[in-house]
Amino acid sequence: MLNVLKQRNFFLLWLGQLISIIGDWVLVIALPFYTYNLTGSALASGGMFIVSTLPRLLLGSVAGVFVDRWDRKRTMIAADFLRVLLTLMLFLVRSRDLLWLIYASAFLESVVSQFFNPAKSAVIPMLVDKKDLLTANSLNGLSDALTRLVGSALGGMLLTWLGFSFVVFFDAATFLVSALMIMLVVIPRHPVEHAAPGTTAASTKMADIWRDWIAGLKLVKRERLLLALFIVMGVALLGDGMVTVLIVPLVKNLMGGEAQLLGWLMAAEGIGGLLGGLLVGQFGKRIPPRLLSTVALVSAGLVIIALFTFPHSFLVYPLLGFVGLTATAWFTSAETLLQMGVSDQFRGRIFGTLGTTMALAGLIGMAFAGTMADRVGLVPILSISASLYLLSGLLAWTLLPRASFSQLPPPAAAEASLSTSHSV
Repeated sequence: MLNVLKQRNFFLLWLGQLISIIGDWVLVIALPFYTYNLTGSALASGGMFIVSTLPRLLLGSVAGVFVDRWDRKRTMIAADFLRVLLTLMLFLVRSRDLLWLIYASAFLESVVSQFFNPAKSAVIPMLVDKKDLLTANSLNGLSDALTRLVGSALGGMLLTWLGFSFVVFFDAATFLVSALMIMLVVIPRHPVEHAAPGTTAASTKMADIWRDWIAGLKLVKRERLLLALFIVMGVALLGDGMVTVLIVPLVKNLMGGEAQLLGWLMAAEGIGGLLGGLLVGQFGKRIPPRLLSTVALVSAGLVIIALFTFPHSFLVYPLLGFVGLTATAWFTSAETLLQMGVSDQFRGRIFGTLGTTMALAGLIGMAFAGTMADRVGLVPILSISASLYLLSGLLAWTLLPRASFSQLPPPAAAEASLSTSHSV
């Protein structure tokens, strides 16, 4: 893992994202509590998660087409600068009457992120050798866990001690740091499709975008591995969406805590994620992806049950730590499978389409939980969420490859035929 970090370009991207995501977690912890305190409504506090999911649903797949056509470095830099401005909109929210600004900021920032995230995922295989790809992704998982640990604890403390305005400024500053880091990264150019000779850009632009988008969807349909990943993650995100909306009422009403308690719970999960990133980086190549995914998803379902069954038990901290460990293994495994199974010219579309699929599942889960929790209570909805996690674990065991990462084949001929049929 240290050898991969010594690779300058990957290190700069990794460090920029480490700083940026700390800011994201600070806001993720503080903003729902700020909204809930303004409104007293679970639906209102969960509303920002819903509106931030809509762009992933509407734009994620199409945005991936542009990511495959544009310069990915410039795309990420522009996205970070735009997110600085959009985050600063939250300074204006001082009363319930201006709550719409929270939703507007969350929506527009998510729109911009639909271009940043696929670009980042697609560019990592261009910065490291194939043999180092799982290690690079495990470092990203390690980074996510570290940011969850630091940002979650920091978010609760900053909101309590320094107020919401400081939290907003902090998050905006981290996006600026990320943009400056990416400016220093040297990224090899990726192949870009061009219009056929004899046609004008105006007449072919939309047709080309449509063609590339359809090609990405066909690839998901043809490739068993891609389709299996989409199914497993879709079912898991249904359950995850429910937990996302209900996490604040769970902490306040069942556990009797405030933002700082949520921060400590997320910090416990972050500690587990740190261990997960280290273990996957060291031993992940030897473990079948389906085993990593199944253990992670089943564990998440069981821990949700434990949270509402024993909400005041100290055991919730080590349990969340174990979920953090296994979740890091799962996400690292899934991302590596996608990167290894798809060539560079298709990666933006595949990651964009995955984002759309996950957004649709998450949005359904959030809408269901947000509307039903006030009617039937938290525990029944959390029980459904846990059941979906357990089901996704069963699907992972059934559908994902039994082979280890080192034994996985290269991208299949189906992708090559799609690319050849649209070449000019």
